[in-house]
Amino acid sequence: MTPQAGRPDAAPAPTLKNVNSLVHVLIGRDEAPAWRSAAAKRAAYAAAVLGWAVLAAAALTAVALGTRAHGTRPPGPGGPGWPGALGWLTVEFAVGAALLLAPRYPLLAWRLAYLGILVTPLLPGQNRVDTGYYIVAAIAFAVAGLRYGPPRLWWMAALALLPIWLWTGPDWAYPLRLTVTLAVLTVVLYAIGKWRRDRRELATQAEQARRQRDRNAVLEERARIARELHDVVAHHMSMIAVQAETAPYRITGLPDSAQAEFASLSQAAREALTEMRRLLGVLRSDNSNRPETTAKIPLGVGLAAYRIVQESLSNAGRHAPGARISIVVEEAHASVLLKIRNEPPAAGQPRADGTGHGLTGMRERAALLGGELAAGPEADGGFAVQATLPVSEPR
Repeated sequence: MTPQAGRPDAAPAPTLKNVNSLVHVLIGRDEAPAWRSAAAKRAAYAAAVLGWAVLAAAALTAVALGTRAHGTRPPGPGGPGWPGALGWLTVEFAVGAALLLAPRYPLLAWRLAYLGILVTPLLPGQNRVDTGYYIVAAIAFAVAGLRYGPPRLWWMAALALLPIWLWTGPDWAYPLRLTVTLAVLTVVLYAIGKWRRDRRELATQAEQARRQRDRNAVLEERARIARELHDVVAHHMSMIAVQAETAPYRITGLPDSAQAEFASLSQAAREALTEMRRLLGVLRSDNSNRPETTAKIPLGVGLAAYRIVQESLSNAGRHAPGARISIVVEEAHASVLLKIRNEPPAAGQPRADGTGHGLTGMRERAALLGGELAAGPEADGGFAVQATLPVSEPR
């Protein structure tokens, strides 16, 4: 595990977490990344191949120019003759191969470059310092540091000090300059990594907040629908109870068994009404208004149609102030068809920003009735809402 970004360790003494991080830097598994896109993957590998090709071309050019200028003697590293040059080129290409590994396995690439810097000076005929090795190591260090962050970043920086002070002497000026450069690079990598981690956390929190708002919008709309359905069902249950109770007074000559049946029906209706009010009555708001509906469609369908038209008009007023609005309501094929359209907003009129919860609620209403709702901009800049609400119980 790695410590949270921006929170340094409380004590400098080694801990099990730090030891595990060191072990991971030296011999741990280098996890392959999940690419953001195929284009990012291709770009990373193209940059790695290009860097290795440039390094290889530079090494070959250096050997060729050195041999031409000094006869059979290659430049600096390698010793006399082509055998020494070939040995230097072999090591150069092997260390340069770390660039090919860096996009997918940056920690492994850093190990390879680090070993090149640490061990190559011990080989016969090799220079103590090779600038190409340090460039490759710095690239792999940057990629691995950005991927893994602290404390692995700190361990890689600390380990890098060993070859710097071991091979870049004998005076202290050059090792000091490399140490300062390494420290600056490490701080920059830490800052970039922290910024990236903070951005990811903010993006995650924003996405969670958006999903929570959407869930709340759906729940609020369902609660409002539940309140309105409570009103509709309560109305019908009350009518059943009243008609069952008044039947013996409206119909003469009923036998005792029929009167008892009506009494039982009335009692069952009132018990069901009481139970429903006990469970759903808490959802009823004091300012809820029930619209009048026609006698041709069920109250639930009429109520949904009323709310869809109401929300559409409200949205048009917010997003297209001053625009003309048309409303078409038709009944066809056992369905209620709604079309609410507003023209483009008038020039210069301010528009309000919306969250999209109104459209979510309208779709929820239509879906609960088994209907469909489509909403979106039109070619001329206007906006249209179309809904189809099936009439399951026509009257």
